[in-house]
Amino acid sequence: MTYTPYILFALGCFGILLHNLIKMDSLNRKAKGEINYLQYLKLEKFSILISVCVVFIAMIAQQEITKLNFVSEYLGLAYVAIGYMAQSIIVTYMGRAESFLHEKDIKEDK
Repeated sequence: MTYTPYILFALGCFGILLHNLIKMDSLNRKAKGEINYLQYLKLEKFSILISVCVVFIAMIAQQEITKLNFVSEYLGLAYVAIGYMAQSIIVTYMGRAESFLHEKDIKEDK
């Protein structure tokens, strides 16, 4: 199948959406159905935007990806994975960086 840049971008955004829906489902279950969607979006807006940038960069670099013959057949799935993984990686490393800075602040206060 031949993918247009718009389709690839949409598939990447669906990967980002998928990651956020899974995360919201988990938070919603913990909060017994009382999740605040606006607060979630306020907290996650920058990681979502960073993930959109990653998908956009992958879309620009599409020619490099399609040169790999075995991947070009699964390009649509690759873009969903890129969007999903970009969101996962960003959330993981931002959380680790925040924890590190928080621990450093606590040590400096003592």
